[in-house]
Amino acid sequence: LGRAQAAVLTVGAVAGCAVLAALDPSEGGPYPSCPTQVLLGLDCPACGTLRGGHALLRGRLGQSLDHNLLLVVAVPVAVVAWVVLAARALGRPVAAPRLPRWAVPAAIAVAAVFTVVRNLDLGPLAWLDSAA
Repeated sequence: LGRAQAAVLTVGAVAGCAVLAALDPSEGGPYPSCPTQVLLGLDCPACGTLRGGHALLRGRLGQSLDHNLLLVVAVPVAVVAWVVLAARALGRPVAAPRLPRWAVPAAIAVAAVFTVVRNLDLGPLAWLDSAA
């Protein structure tokens, strides 16, 4: 990406975070519904990330993770990706971290297991669902 594209992406990300911080997804707003939740009544691996992002932007880490535990991984990955992208757009030769071969299959497996477990009524693990 060029500098202008990176700047537009950064402004968009900051604006999106500002909207998410200001407007609680639990109370409606301009947010889309999850198709998996609407069509199947099930939580997908991403269900709860808007509410979790809102809580995180408000400084409520525990509440954020209660909405979607995968935010522990997703947020740092997104930040690293943005830093690499922005640095490259500014002409800084920053190498993206190299993932081991097993990382993508492991991430897919974790997301799949997480999805199954959060949709089962497993007593002590029931908190993994995305319910508010």
